[in-house]
Amino acid sequence: MIGILCGSSRTHSNTRRVGLAIQRILESGGIESNQIRIPNFEQYDIPFSNGGMLTPGQLSPFSRAAYESLSKSKLIFILSPEYNWFPTPEIINLINQFGKKDFLDCWEGKIFATCGVSSGRGGRIPAIQMGYMLNKLINFMNCNSIVSAKSFESQFTPKALDLQGESLGNAEYDSGLENFVNYNLRLMRNADALLSE
Repeated sequence: MIGILCGSSRTHSNTRRVGLAIQRILESGGIESNQIRIPNFEQYDIPFSNGGMLTPGQLSPFSRAAYESLSKSKLIFILSPEYNWFPTPEIINLINQFGKKDFLDCWEGKIFATCGVSSGRGGRIPAIQMGYMLNKLINFMNCNSIVSAKSFESQFTPKALDLQGESLGNAEYDSGLENFVNYNLRLMRNADALLSE
């Protein structure tokens, strides 16, 4: 199973375009659609810490979809737009809320690949910051998981992908995104022995 978390709750977000493009590339490479989980972040309702904590067995439909994308997947793509040089509050809050022992199955035995998204020239900093957050969480929870060294910066996204994640013909962008997806697929397949110990 492969999860794709598109960390923007905006309708028709650029981040969702990239998530759908990743799904398209996975499917064209032979991954069946029922093996890919991509929850709709437009329905995001995970409470911030002052609004309560998540409890297993009492999750909203969106929280359950996000939980299953994390817990049931071996490879998880985590995407965030760049807002003022930071990842979105949605994706930071998701990591914080699920980042506890009650949800250990979200973090154990996984490959995480990060992607920053921008409508212009950007995306690097959220990809790096999410990688840092994930590494700290994996370390703290003592999980056998890997944050991939290969991240992706989706620059000028609306000029590269349409709303359904289909290519608009930018060969350099398409090649970079395909390399990102395929690298992490190979990493997932080659890491099975290490992550199962």
